[in-house]
Amino acid sequence: MFKTSGFQILVGKSAKNNNVLTQQFTFKEDLWLHAKDVSGSHVVIKYQAGKTFPEPVIQKAAQLAAYYSKRKTDSLCPVLYTPKKFVRKRKGAAPGEVVVEREKVILVQPGNPFEKIPGF
Repeated sequence: MFKTSGFQILVGKSAKNNNVLTQQFTFKEDLWLHAKDVSGSHVVIKYQAGKTFPEPVIQKAAQLAAYYSKRKTDSLCPVLYTPKKFVRKRKGAAPGEVVVEREKVILVQPGNPFEKIPGF
């Protein structure tokens, strides 16, 4: 787990972990991110009532999604993001495999802009 500007950011570390994160630990208002067209971690920014997601928070979460993907060594990585309510799992789909609708795309440099919170 990472934290910035009061927002919690969660990162899945495997296909099975991505599945649990996206299906069991997110709510429809949370923001879901993933590196475009490659395998990688699901990244979730937890929603805070009455607050919009600030651009710098989305940027940092997108950097994490790029960093924890097959595009880790690219100079720039497209990362898609959308509210969790537009992310669903098809019946019989492999762990971590989802269908995404109404996504936006942000270009970022892959990297880890955070220090990990002790104990997580």
